[in-house]
Amino acid sequence: MEDDENFNQLIGELDSLGINTKDIGGKLWQAIQQEVSLKAIAYHDQQARIVLDIGLDNSFRTSLFEYSVYYPIAAESSHVQAFDTDVPLSDAKNLLELRIKKNIEEPLDAYTPMSRREVEQEFKTLNQNVMNTQNAEFLKKSLLNLGFGDKLNAELDKEMAGKTPEFKLGLQHEFNQKTVDYTLHFKAGDNKDMYFFNKYDATVNHKDDPAKNIDQTFFINKGSGITAKEAFNLMEGRAVHKQLYNLEGQKYQSWLTLDDKNLTENGNKKIKHYHENYGFDIDKVIAGKGIKELEDPKAKEELMYSLKKGNAQQVTVGSEDGDKKYFIAANPQYKTVDLYDHLMKKIKREELLHTDQKPVRNLKQREQQKEDAPAKKQSRKAKVHV
Repeated sequence: MEDDENFNQLIGELDSLGINTKDIGGKLWQAIQQEVSLKAIAYHDQQARIVLDIGLDNSFRTSLFEYSVYYPIAAESSHVQAFDTDVPLSDAKNLLELRIKKNIEEPLDAYTPMSRREVEQEFKTLNQNVMNTQNAEFLKKSLLNLGFGDKLNAELDKEMAGKTPEFKLGLQHEFNQKTVDYTLHFKAGDNKDMYFFNKYDATVNHKDDPAKNIDQTFFINKGSGITAKEAFNLMEGRAVHKQLYNLEGQKYQSWLTLDDKNLTENGNKKIKHYHENYGFDIDKVIAGKGIKELEDPKAKEELMYSLKKGNAQQVTVGSEDGDKKYFIAANPQYKTVDLYDHLMKKIKREELLHTDQKPVRNLKQREQQKEDAPAKKQSRKAKVHV
């Protein structure tokens, strides 16, 4: 009767840990009847091999002392760990699976049983490492998307690993033969478990006259915002077209410019918005002005993309006097474009936009014009003779 009670008690203990006793019931009963001091009973549980250390306790009852998990079964890649009798089998297998996923080497004391508290602590550490990795990957992706590249990745990893509460990273870009210094601000969250990239400072340098340097701070929201190149274009006085979100999270399109006359308390230029209902349509503004890039769908797409990024983009304008090169940039405030020569010197936009201009777009039209000219003269003479 005592053997039956011992057996049922042992089965209940193993079942509570999630250990499958159906296939090992006979071996357990045999160990109880033989009153062995220590016996290893093994079975396979899906991809894991479970080894139970069974023996007599101080009360001379057959009990579970500890168990070990080999995961996965394949010998060349198997990890092993011993566990105390308070650790559920599911937690044991999950821990080994997470170790393998994180490429963590098998500990030297793998055969020393881990308690439930130790398992929970390692889970917390490993999951925190996963969160840190995901956080770092998100920040690096944000830097890449915002035009800062990957040169700051090593410094970012170092600061995050050092648990620095708040830090700055700097780098320099060059656009149109002008250098721009960027200072990126990172800060840990309230729980110190995640870092956020909230803003960056940009300075357009004027080597010949530092007093003309332009400073501006741009804010980042969930990894998106004004890119490094867009910041330069805005600080150079050009407009940028962006997709934004209102307080309800709805998307909308808007042209942005920096307002030189309105500053925040810290001296930052406020951003002016020209929404879709403002009525500026750059496609219509430049249509019919002889811009050859508009004749080719791919060239047109590239032109419009560049203008919306805030660039002063070169265009070719066909006319009766031959092709001419200009640079144009969007000017949403006056619902037009600004016009520059090859030296980026601003010229009167009427040279491109006046309505009387009727450019000849291609060679075929020119040939047709030459053929039509004499015929028109003959027609006028014929009319005179009538």
